[in-house]
Amino acid sequence: MRMCNRLALAAFAALVTMGSVAVASDDLPPYASATEAYRQGVKALKAGRPVTAVPALEYAAKRGVLGAQVKLARAYAAGRDVPKDDARAFSYFEQIADQQADISPSSPVAKYVAEAFVALGQYYLDGIPSMPLAANPSYAADLFRHAASYFGNAEAQYRLARLYMNGTGVEKNVGLAINWLAIAAKKQHAASQATLGEILWRGEEAGERRARGLALIVLAHENAVADGKEPQWIGALYAEAFAKSDKATRKDAQALLPALSSVKTTSVLPAGEEKPSEILVMPAKEGAQAPGMPASDTAGPSAPPPAPIGLSVGFGGGAGPGGIKR
Repeated sequence: MRMCNRLALAAFAALVTMGSVAVASDDLPPYASATEAYRQGVKALKAGRPVTAVPALEYAAKRGVLGAQVKLARAYAAGRDVPKDDARAFSYFEQIADQQADISPSSPVAKYVAEAFVALGQYYLDGIPSMPLAANPSYAADLFRHAASYFGNAEAQYRLARLYMNGTGVEKNVGLAINWLAIAAKKQHAASQATLGEILWRGEEAGERRARGLALIVLAHENAVADGKEPQWIGALYAEAFAKSDKATRKDAQALLPALSSVKTTSVLPAGEEKPSEILVMPAKEGAQAPGMPASDTAGPSAPPPAPIGLSVGFGGGAGPGGIKR
């Protein structure tokens, strides 16, 4: 009888042990940690396995891994590794902005937060019908302004300048637009250099201003080519400006290049007398986009970045337009 009891107890203990193991195995997380999930996701994405990459990155993103949020936001916005989905991209960019709005501009990850604000600004500028998210140019300007002034993001400074140039979401102010373009141009932002250069080159004043404009257009072309993704409108503007400039203006522009560039240019102004008919000449702004940003609009080209604006403080608080929180 005692033997039977012992056998019964042993069997019961075994069942309990097996049960606990089964429960424990069900509760085990799919990844050792959020960081490990991120690493696996990045590796799978690079290997061209989005089906494996996305769940891993989503696991990490839900647990606050900034890198995973950035990867997913970019992927859905670009539509290369995964099907393009602006609503999902918006959601991940929103998470980044919501969680990191007050991060120090000197932080090594600040550039990713600024990128999120720029992306959100563009979404608010254009709207997202599938969400639906109605276009809100005024709020887009606020988002661009924050990235431009608090984070000093050149792309945001350029996009904000475009809004001021056109009076979109803000009162038209060409002076402020030129200030923002000048700030971004100093950072070797190609689109800003090209836009500012075109203003000077097409201006009524000749002489040094025209030469400076041509020099900026040359630098824009240089920087865009170096990045490996020159927009068609910059290439067309460069060809047109060179073809229509006289020798004296080209010479003066060449002399200005060292002072306008923080790095040595990879090439000099094209040599030879090319005829306009031999150059692809297109409307200077064809294909141009109107990017964006936010900051203190009184800042000049040499002014220091202003203090953080109210938008960044408590960004994760109440809901703003379209559901974004601030």
